[in-house]
Amino acid sequence: MDKPTQKILRLARSFPCLVAKLRNWNPTEFDPDEFYVKFTGASHVEWLCALFVLNVWNPGDARQKEWGFDLFDFAGAADPDNRQALMNWLAQPDWP
Repeated sequence: MDKPTQKILRLARSFPCLVAKLRNWNPTEFDPDEFYVKFTGASHVEWLCALFVLNVWNPGDARQKEWGFDLFDFAGAADPDNRQALMNWLAQPDWP
């Protein structure tokens, strides 16, 4: 059985636009605040993908920190490969 950190990192790395920023990041425990900081200065699509990951990790925490994810914004901004990553997760959600 995968640990929550492994599941959330697998989800994050499923988004092609996040792969480069996460290449050398292998935390033993996922820290959402550390993950959030990694995307300072990110492109709009990278930011949206990161927000999706943060909302999967802990929707209540994301809401409290105002890390909202807008599906319609994502659908209009993301390229087909990043949209497919989200669709793959939605088809078989794997919560951490």
